[in-house]
Amino acid sequence: MSLNIAVNADYKITSDALNIIVNRKYIVDPTKAPNWEKVREKLEAEGKAGIREEWREVAYVTGIDHAIKWIMNQRIRESNAGNLTELLDEIKRFECEIKAILHK
Repeated sequence: MSLNIAVNADYKITSDALNIIVNRKYIVDPTKAPNWEKVREKLEAEGKAGIREEWREVAYVTGIDHAIKWIMNQRIRESNAGNLTELLDEIKRFECEIKAILHK
């Protein structure tokens, strides 16, 4: 049996036989693609012409702890914090999210 654990609205942790996998949610809007007019009919026939959510594999790690650390580090890299206090607040919020998951 494989893992399928929601971490928050943007990330989930899954697994296969060999790896722990970090997945990230992406919002796909095919109408924004430069070749939209060329592929429109094909996507409409496949039912993929509208805005949709996709989960993409973004990291392969060796354990759940590494997956959580990877997500934390990614959120730090993408942070818009203007100073260390703001960054620490973001880190504390993420830690609270993880604690809430662990105590369900």
